[in-house]
Amino acid sequence: MINKKYVRRVGLSLHNHLVQTLPSEFKRLAEDRYAQWHSKLDNSSQTDNPEQALSDLLWSKDLLFASDYAFEWALKEPDWLIKIDAVLKKDFSELTQIIESISASPMQDFSEFEVKKWLRKQRHFYSICFIALQITKTLSIRNITALQSLLARQLISSAYRWVKHSLSQQYGVASSANYPHQDLVIMLMGKLGGGELNFSSDIDLIFCYPEEGETLSSATDDKVRQTTRAIDNQKYFRRLAQKLIALLHENTADGFVYRVDMRLRPYGESGALTLNFDAMADYYLEQGREWERFAMIKADYFCLDIVAKKHIQGIIQPFSFRRYIDFSVLDSIRQLKQKITTELQYRNLDQNIKLGHGGIRELEFIVQSLQLISGGRHPELQLKNWWHSLEVLTQKSLISNEASKQLSKAYEFLREVENILQFRKDKQIQDLPSEIKEQQQLALLMDFPDWQSFHTEINVHRDKVAEFFQQMFHDGNNADQQDDEAERLSKYLSLSSSQEFIFNMPTDFDQALLERAIKFKRDFVNDKLGQRGQKKLNQLLPYLVLYTQKGSNPNVTLERGLSLIQAIGKRTAYFELLAENLPLLEHLMILVSRSNWLVEQLKQSPSLLDELLFPANFGKILSIEDLADLLRQSLLRVEQDNIEERLLAIGRFKVASQFKVAAGFLNHRFNILDVTRQLTDIAELVLDALLELCWYEMAQKHGVPENAKVDKVSNFLILGYGKLGSHELGFGSDLDLVFLYQSHSDAITNGKKPIEISQFYTRLTQRLVHYLNTRTAEGSLYEVDTRLRPSGRSGLLVSEFEAFVSYQKEQAWTWEKQALTRARSVAGDKAFAERYKAVRLDLLATDEKLKQDVVEMRQKMRTNLDRSSEQLWDIKQGHGGLVDIEFLVQYWVLKQSKNITELPNIYSNAFWLKWLQQQQCLEQETALQLSQIYEQYQTLINQKRLDTEPGLIQSKTVEISIRWVTELWTSTFTSQ
Repeated sequence: MINKKYVRRVGLSLHNHLVQTLPSEFKRLAEDRYAQWHSKLDNSSQTDNPEQALSDLLWSKDLLFASDYAFEWALKEPDWLIKIDAVLKKDFSELTQIIESISASPMQDFSEFEVKKWLRKQRHFYSICFIALQITKTLSIRNITALQSLLARQLISSAYRWVKHSLSQQYGVASSANYPHQDLVIMLMGKLGGGELNFSSDIDLIFCYPEEGETLSSATDDKVRQTTRAIDNQKYFRRLAQKLIALLHENTADGFVYRVDMRLRPYGESGALTLNFDAMADYYLEQGREWERFAMIKADYFCLDIVAKKHIQGIIQPFSFRRYIDFSVLDSIRQLKQKITTELQYRNLDQNIKLGHGGIRELEFIVQSLQLISGGRHPELQLKNWWHSLEVLTQKSLISNEASKQLSKAYEFLREVENILQFRKDKQIQDLPSEIKEQQQLALLMDFPDWQSFHTEINVHRDKVAEFFQQMFHDGNNADQQDDEAERLSKYLSLSSSQEFIFNMPTDFDQALLERAIKFKRDFVNDKLGQRGQKKLNQLLPYLVLYTQKGSNPNVTLERGLSLIQAIGKRTAYFELLAENLPLLEHLMILVSRSNWLVEQLKQSPSLLDELLFPANFGKILSIEDLADLLRQSLLRVEQDNIEERLLAIGRFKVASQFKVAAGFLNHRFNILDVTRQLTDIAELVLDALLELCWYEMAQKHGVPENAKVDKVSNFLILGYGKLGSHELGFGSDLDLVFLYQSHSDAITNGKKPIEISQFYTRLTQRLVHYLNTRTAEGSLYEVDTRLRPSGRSGLLVSEFEAFVSYQKEQAWTWEKQALTRARSVAGDKAFAERYKAVRLDLLATDEKLKQDVVEMRQKMRTNLDRSSEQLWDIKQGHGGLVDIEFLVQYWVLKQSKNITELPNIYSNAFWLKWLQQQQCLEQETALQLSQIYEQYQTLINQKRLDTEPGLIQSKTVEISIRWVTELWTSTFTSQ
């Protein structure tokens, strides 16, 4: 659409025409050129009413003043300006449709001379349209570069189709076993691939084809068939490519279509002009260089064969985008930028708005590097267009909103300047002019009154870009960028002899820490690391020691940190991530000092380090809807039939989500209720996703029960007991699950291999439990405990609902009734869940021995499970501990359930306590005190779990709480 900010509709009084404000010298030039064109138009115009047409061309003097190139073609083709006036009245979508129709023009019967002439005329006509669009500000530069790119694609397409048809008369079509009719794949590189081509840019192309083979005649006429001769595919595609380049590149009386640059192909100028897919794959796998990774970000593909196009995309995409977050690109950018800087100094290119200080290339590097760093893990970043990429990077908070606005403004400004520099003479110019007259002309075309004001503005943009670039690509190896302490440590850790260690040891650092770091470096470097890894370790280790010493327990923290470094050292990319993000390393060491569990998680799944790049996420409380959206996005990228990848995606979601919750808790951003609620939500979502996966697998193999759907779980329910049921899941908790189904006993499934319904649900449950327990690259999902099902271990794994209800009413023990107070539906058929809720109150009915049974069961648990000693107290099982509170609440709920007609839909201790208070079973002060102590105990237990320590503490630290709970227990169960 037309950008309203730039609207100057042609032919309307809204347009304050440039020529009216020009200095006299420029005004004479514009008037003189207009007069020459007018004279040519009078002699050659085919327009019915040229004077009326001229009255609408109020923009034409601006155009003829702005571009020598446009003036030259206006004299050759006077009618073009009148036609262009009609084009200018179209909006962006209409112009897009017009240009897209170019390649549909019939050209098969054209001679080569006619084709060359037609291609060049098309390019020149629409190029002058683009100049007019820019000087009238009808479209933004973003839309203009998109149209310039689209024109190039259409002309390449037209040229290719003509060449292919021409060669088919001589050789037929390329063929092979897997591709009976092969097409050339044209890789569109650089700004052409990104859809943002500048006005007079070269087009960078790479040619490839699917397979070796021979050409076959496709003609139906026997005479034509006899005139064709077979050649091998390589020769055929080489000739096709040469012919295509000639059509576009050769300079005729009408000029050229596009200058074609083939130097980006494998092996550069010395490489073959065309390669088959296998050769392409071998090259990029074995010899592809870092700068080629950057180049391939923008690679787009023109190919008439969709299958071949997908094939080559599958080769190129993994080369650019690594599956892990990859900070090695920053080093590569520094090296590339250093080469450019050296060249600038040598060639005095400071005024080059592409390669110079704060120029277009730096803007491209900023966006492309962030794409390469995170694009493997986040496919939505695998975009080609600079503007689109910046928008997604901003949405994902990889670039701040403020920085994004500054970079976008700078890019837009520089691209406008670049187009003006190039459309003046249709030359690939990126240097600001040095002549006063040209400077003034550029300033006026950019809507500035003089060169000084323009130069000030462009320098503001370039300085902001350069500053951002410098901050992003700082070199941590430079001594002037290191802290003094880290620099001293770096020098000390680089000493080679024991004697040097002793005499040069810094006195303000812990000797034991330094000795341990030196030993680790010596052993690890000799044993594991290559040269690149050693370089990054040398950069990391001083800061690791420095950040460790700041903590409260440096020796333990250093050991944990070194064990983590050793575990992730197999992949140097993680060293680079930490070395390039020292604040991230400092944050990591704070977390390491507080949690050994987190260290073990990182060692098992080093990709979790990627999460530290977004510290804002660690203080963000996510609702179950937020978490569900994250899981949904992860699974969207995996085909439903790819079970292994779906399991890995679910595992990555679980591990990453738990990691963020743990980091938020360790950083004191979450209280324990926030933690347990989020951990419970994560587990529920994992169960739901796995159940859908298992249901789909079973449905594909055996069909589904009557009236059920393949894509929706029916008549099956998972009850969560224990901490899962009560929304109080902690770190490392297992899942207490009971599985139910409802159906007629004699029913069978409707698939090719039908089975009884009871067998269907049993196998469904077995598959689900297997997936929960299976160890993948992300570890196992959850430990599952199914002993709370009817009859425990001797009972059926999945129970029919009526049988479950009958068991709970007639055979269940009191402790099973206690467990039911927290049992709720966590996954499965929602209508079935409502049926369970409806009978829940009846299931809680107990006999007169309730108090006795509760006390006896608690005593039995304490005897077998309490690990308290004279020195330490068991937070969970000890007297006055967490389980005592749970038993008290369960007892009161079961007791009160006899006196009510409706049971509330609540399960957690905190909500039960509020309900008991409302039922006047508890005093407000008692309920509040119990809630606070329960939260205190939960916090302590989870802190211990995060440090992988037993849930034992000095009893004196919670002495008051223990005494209060013990007294409440005694008064509750000894009173009559």
